[in-house]
Order: sequence, then structure tokens, then C-alpha cells
Amino acid sequence: IYQGLQTGVVDGQENTWSNIYNQKFFEVQPYITETNHGLLGYMLITNAEFWNGLPEDVRIELQNIIKESTAESNRLAEELNQKAKQEIIYSGSSEVITLTREEKAVWHEVMKPGWEKQELGDNWEGKIRCCRDDEKCRRCPKK
Repeated sequence: IYQGLQTGVVDGQENTWSNIYNQKFFEVQPYITETNHGLLGYMLITNAEFWNGLPEDVRIELQNIIKESTAESNRLAEELNQKAKQEIIYSGSSEVITLTREEKAVWHEVMKPGWEKQELGDNWEGKIRCCRDDEKCRRCPKK
């Protein structure tokens, strides 16, 4: 992507601030539009037979550990991304453009048919709506 941006073969890319910084895309990308439209989620999956075979107290403790470590990982990722964003801004290589509420509203209207076609489970629907409607996805209520 770097070379594509550099030569003009690629017009743009979509990534987290940390990826834009670490891959040095900002060096060859004159503009970055901050949209906060994405939701980067991870799923922990285990075999149901294995999970259900664990004693209840072990499952409860593991659920608590998972909840705790997820919150800490998300906090660290947000910190890393904000630090990367600031480094990009300080570099002066890219102009960071943040959409106004009005610009975001236009974008939302154009994207609405696509969102309505998404068939994601209930657990994700509220988070997607929050990212779509709210300026900062990280303010979404936890589900």
C-alpha cells in the first residue's frame, strides 16, 4: 500500500491510526479523513462442549478474566492509537481532516441502504448504530 500511495496507483487506504503510523502511510498520503466509522472487533471462540464441561466456578472466573483483559486491551489500543494520531499530526506530512456533523449526516444518508442490508446479530447492531450515529464510537455503551 505504501508504494501504491507513493506512486498514485492507490488513492487512499483505511486503517487504524497505529497502522497508518507504523506502516508510515502518512508519509505518502497528503490527507487523512477521520471518520470514526469503523468497528474493530475480536471474537473469542471456544468449543461449546469444552466450555460447558468446565466447572461453573471456573467458567465464571474465566469470564471475569476475559472481561477484565478485554477492557485493558481496549484501553491500551485506544491510547496507542491516540499517540499515533498525534505523531502523524506533529509530523506535518498529512493533513488530518475531521468531518463536521453536517458532513457526517450526508455520509450517513448515503450509507444508510448498505447498513440496512447488513445481517449482523443483535449484539453488534447497537454498536454499529452507535458508530454510525455518534461522533466517537468509543463512547458506545458496552453490550
